Amino acid sequence: MGRTYYISPKGNDNNTGLSIHDAWKTIEKVNQVHFQPGDTILFESGGIWYGNLSPLGSGEQGKPITISSFGSGPMPTINIGKAAGTGIKLVDQSWWEIRGIEITSGAPPQLGVKREAISIMAKEGEVRGITIKDCYIHDIWGQLGGPAQSFMIYVGPANRRDRSAINRVNNILVENNKIERCDKAGIVVIGRNNIIVRRNYLENLGGDGIIVGGAYRGLIEYNVVDRTCLRIGDPDVPGSEKWWPHSAAVWIIWCEETIMQFNEVYNTGRQPRNGDGFAYDFDLGCRRCILQYNFSADNHGFLLIMNDTYGNIARYNISQNDQTHLIQMHGNVEDENLVHNNVFYVDHSTVDIDLYMGMEEMKDEDKAKLGAIFKNNIFYATGQGRFRIVYTYGEAWDRKFITKRLPSNLGGPIFRRNLYFGPWLNGLPDDPKRLVADPMFVAPGTGGRGLSTLDGYKLKPGSPCVDAGVSIEMDNRRDFYGNPINDGAIDIGVYEQPRFEKINRS
Repeated sequence: MGRTYYISPKGNDNNTGLSIHDAWKTIEKVNQVHFQPGDTILFESGGIWYGNLSPLGSGEQGKPITISSFGSGPMPTINIGKAAGTGIKLVDQSWWEIRGIEITSGAPPQLGVKREAISIMAKEGEVRGITIKDCYIHDIWGQLGGPAQSFMIYVGPANRRDRSAINRVNNILVENNKIERCDKAGIVVIGRNNIIVRRNYLENLGGDGIIVGGAYRGLIEYNVVDRTCLRIGDPDVPGSEKWWPHSAAVWIIWCEETIMQFNEVYNTGRQPRNGDGFAYDFDLGCRRCILQYNFSADNHGFLLIMNDTYGNIARYNISQNDQTHLIQMHGNVEDENLVHNNVFYVDHSTVDIDLYMGMEEMKDEDKAKLGAIFKNNIFYATGQGRFRIVYTYGEAWDRKFITKRLPSNLGGPIFRRNLYFGPWLNGLPDDPKRLVADPMFVAPGTGGRGLSTLDGYKLKPGSPCVDAGVSIEMDNRRDFYGNPINDGAIDIGVYEQPRFEKINRS
C-alpha cells in the first residue's frame, strides 16, 4: 500500500508530508524524495509553485505513482517562469500518472530558451505506463526550432531522432488535456506499443498540434485542434535559418497500422517558409495506417502523403474549405496509398491536388508514377471555389507550379470513379468512370464546430451517388455517420444511405 504525500503553500518542508496538516511546502522538497510504487503526491488546489518538478522513483504495473491534487478550487499550478526548464520532468521512470495539474510560464519568448510543460524521456532505460490526463497547459513561449525547440507534452526518447530507442517507450496515454497559447508543438509521443492520444483540446500553437512517431497500432482520436502552425516558418521570427519550418496539425511518422479518427482540425496556419499547414499527414515510414471519420475545415490543406509510405488509407473524412494544397502527394502510385469515400467541399479560392516532384533538380524526372489512388470521393466546388491539378517542385517559399495537363500515369489514371461538381481550372481529372453531377447533399457547406454539425453532407433521396461506387476491400463496415455498409453496393461519398431508404426510394 503506497503512501500519500501532501504539498501546500502553508506547509513546511520539515514536516512528514503524510497528512494535510503535516504537508510539505516546496517542490524542491518533493524533488529530493525517491517515491515508491503506489505512492500519491497531492498538491493543494489553488496553490502556485514556481520552478521545475522532477520527483524520483518508478511505480509498477497496477501500482503507479500519481501526481494530482487535493481540496477544492482551481487546479494546483506549476509556474516555470522565464528561465529555461520543464514544469514536470521524468527520466527513465515508468508507471506514473499526472492528473489535473496546471502548468504555465507567462514569460515572453527568449531566443535559445527552451520551455516545456511535461517531459518524460527514455535516456538510457525504459519509459512505460505513463498517463497524462486532465491537465491545463497555457502561455508557455518556448522555442520554435533548433536545439531548444519546445514540446508542451513530450513522451519519448531523450534523443528525439534516435529511432532505435522507440521500443523502450510503451503504454502511453495522453487524454483530455487542454493546451493553448504555446510554442512550438502541443503533444509529441514517440513510442511503440499501446500509444493513445485522445480527447485533447489544443489551440493557438506556433507549430504542430499532435505528433505520434514509431507507434504500432497507435490511436489518435476525438481530439480538437484549432489554430496551430501560426508562427513557425515566419521569416520575421528571430532564430536560425536552419530551423525546420514545416509543421502540420495532426500527423504520424514511422508508424504502422496506426489510426487517426474522429478528430476535428480547424484554421491551421501556414507562414511563408512552412511548406505544410495540413490538417493531417501520413509522414515518412508510415505503413498501413488509417485516417477515418475526421473533419477538417479552413486549413491550408487537408492531407499530406509523404514518400516512403505504403498502403495508407484516408476514408470517410469531410474537408470543408481547406485551402492551398488540398492534398499533396510526394510518393508514387506503386506505394498503394488510397484516398476513398471522402467529401472535399470548397466555395472560394483555387484549391490544388498537388503532385510534388521534389527539389528543382528533380523536376525533369518521370512524373508518370506520382500520386495515390482516388476512388468514390466527391469533389464539390461552388460559389467562387475551384479545383486544379498541379505538379510542383522547389522550396516551400519559392514553389514552382506546372499547371498544364500531363500524360496519364503509366499504371493508369489515379482517379477512378469519383463524382465531380463544379469547375476544375485545367480540366477534370482523367477518370474513365467519373460522374459529373450534383451529388444532392442535404445542405453542403453548413458544417460548424463539431462532428455532430455535419449532417449537411448526407445525400438526399435520388442522389446519383447511391450504389454508384466501385467496390473496395475494407476492414471497416460503417460510414461517417455510423451507418452500416452491408448491402453489397457502396455509395460515393461519406454517407451510405440506409437500406430502408433505398427500398422506400425504389
